[in-house]
Amino acid sequence: MNKENYTKIPNEIIEVLAKTKLSNYEMRYIWFLLRKTYGWNKKSDYISNSQFVRGTGIKKYYIWRTEKRLLWRRIVIKRGNKVALNIGYEQWRELPKWATVTRTGIRVINPGKKVTRIAGHKEYLPKETKQKKESSSFKKKLKPYFRGEEMRRDQRGKWWVIPKEGGSWLEFAGEESEIEWQ
Repeated sequence: MNKENYTKIPNEIIEVLAKTKLSNYEMRYIWFLLRKTYGWNKKSDYISNSQFVRGTGIKKYYIWRTEKRLLWRRIVIKRGNKVALNIGYEQWRELPKWATVTRTGIRVINPGKKVTRIAGHKEYLPKETKQKKESSSFKKKLKPYFRGEEMRRDQRGKWWVIPKEGGSWLEFAGEESEIEWQ
């Protein structure tokens, strides 16, 4: 081991990362990012996805997906291909209290022990159906909600929860009786 080669990382960054829920892929991404930036005495650097693939051993698709999650959580900042760890820790988005981080991504567990999953999917929504007139007024259409957050159903019949803060939709795995109609 060469004693001259090391990466000088501020203790503050290490302490904040130690308290942050991160998946295996997210942690590997961040360690490689720290090596490529702080290891070369830089705050940010131009790092391609192929460099992340070679440096972490994670497949390119998963690098892209991991980066997308870290950007949404504001842990990583990206301008073009220039990537940096966001040292404005107060801007970082926390995972919901019932979320756990697994190897394949973030799973959200509700108190009823039903498992849902953050999905990077295209938005598949059913077409709106026309409402028929009842006498001289329209029937009020109720919208589905789960714990105060709006829901949508895709073409395959799966329910998705739309977080108020934005970001990826959450797949609903509870019972239909748990859905509130307002």
